[in-house]
Amino acid sequence: MVLKYKTVGIVAKPHQGVIPYLKKAIDILKSLKVEVFLEKMAAELLGMKSEFPREEIAHCSDIIILIGGDGTFLSVASQAVEQDVPVAGFNLGRLGFLTELKKEELEENLTDIVHGRMKISERTLLQLQFSGEDSLALNDVVVSKGNISRVVIFLLEIDDLYVAEIKADGLIISTPTGSTAYSLAAGGPIVTPNVNGMVVTPICPHALTFRPLVIPDSSRVRVKLISDSPEVFITIDGQKVIPMCSGDYFETTIAAKKLRLVASKNINYFRLLNEKLNWGL
Repeated sequence: MVLKYKTVGIVAKPHQGVIPYLKKAIDILKSLKVEVFLEKMAAELLGMKSEFPREEIAHCSDIIILIGGDGTFLSVASQAVEQDVPVAGFNLGRLGFLTELKKEELEENLTDIVHGRMKISERTLLQLQFSGEDSLALNDVVVSKGNISRVVIFLLEIDDLYVAEIKADGLIISTPTGSTAYSLAAGGPIVTPNVNGMVVTPICPHALTFRPLVIPDSSRVRVKLISDSPEVFITIDGQKVIPMCSGDYFETTIAAKKLRLVASKNINYFRLLNEKLNWGL
């Protein structure tokens, strides 16, 4: 049978528990006549060497196979989007909304993946524009205070319209994919991944009447820091942190490109909510 993906980049969480699954994945892929490239951290777990850092693994891959948790997934999401490379995540962690494939089903799933028999779920991303630079976020863009106890004041505008002057610990702008992450913990709604929108969720707002908003994916969200507060940061997918000063602002829109995520054949989104969050049970 013809292979759909002939070169596979493997990324793994740097944890001893991943080693047996990493070895098994390599053996399975090699038996399928697939060329395997290990990122440096994955190679080091096996006492091997690799010339590919995680930040460049998408450049040499037709697909990325990931063994770890959602944090590991988020660390490769942006480069996968830029290179138009799909990502298949096998869950080694506790929750795993993005890494929804089960590590116990490596052989069956890897065989189906490289032959193109798995479903692909396309996920929207946020594009952040701040200080002349663009960044992508699969889950969320968060602006929040550091260790100070005072609330921070933000000006929120959507499509050049004044929305509110918000006194809060911070603000989360999330994709539907990211609605089950930080936004959910802050009281935001669950939004299914196929919804064309984004969520704006305050973190501990001073005014209890300011509730989370679900807005169209055509929206442009502008957030300006008004208060002269030290230690305010923009965090992108929990991976990249940028300091923000009084008077600074950023804008977020839905990115033109999408992430291609290999989805489980056996789990739909609502079953995923049941299994991961005990939702509806």
